[in-house]
Amino acid sequence: MRSERWSTRALLPAVAPLLAALALCGCSPSRTIVTGPEADRAERFFAGLPARVVFPVKASFSGTAAPVAGNLVPFVAGVSAPSPEDETVGLYDPLGRGVAFLANDGRRVAVSRGPAADLAGFRGAAPVDAGPVSLARILSGAPGYAVAAAEAARYEDGAWSLSDGRQTLRSDPGRRFLAGAEYRVPGMRVTVDYPGRESADPPDRIVLSVRGAKFTLRRDAE
Repeated sequence: MRSERWSTRALLPAVAPLLAALALCGCSPSRTIVTGPEADRAERFFAGLPARVVFPVKASFSGTAAPVAGNLVPFVAGVSAPSPEDETVGLYDPLGRGVAFLANDGRRVAVSRGPAADLAGFRGAAPVDAGPVSLARILSGAPGYAVAAAEAARYEDGAWSLSDGRQTLRSDPGRRFLAGAEYRVPGMRVTVDYPGRESADPPDRIVLSVRGAKFTLRRDAE
């Protein structure tokens, strides 16, 4: 049982921007645009990543929120997704009481209040017209959107990137899995990195940044 002394009142003001849109990456500054066969290989690589996530998806996480100003705030999260068009992400206080829930129908992400919303000071949030994004894929280490024709590039360490109007994706230097991504949704830009990731398995650690706040999630053992 987690201690009562952990404050839930500070949780939602810090996490509310995350609840409005999950997503993406801090990318290296030096990169070279690639064309021809290498660009085709890069596009095929990224296009194949979403299919590695097999639905239904169910996972839980323990994490901390680091607001722009203030102390670290612990929280618990979980995702349940029968399909990319039917996804729910829950945010809970350290005692397991529901604070807020994201419902994604593949077009819009709606946010609703949980039983502990008042205690956390969460009054609600407007829905986000995010388009066909999958939150479960993002939390599983895959691109949130389907990969379309986009600009391909190579970083100095050999990693590939692919960028279009909605997302920028970055591979590991060995070009085996997604190392980070950036998702641009109405009103915000969110970055996610998967530090320490060594395989195409779902990442053990996820770091999300949005509007100066940072959220670190650790995947619980299944």
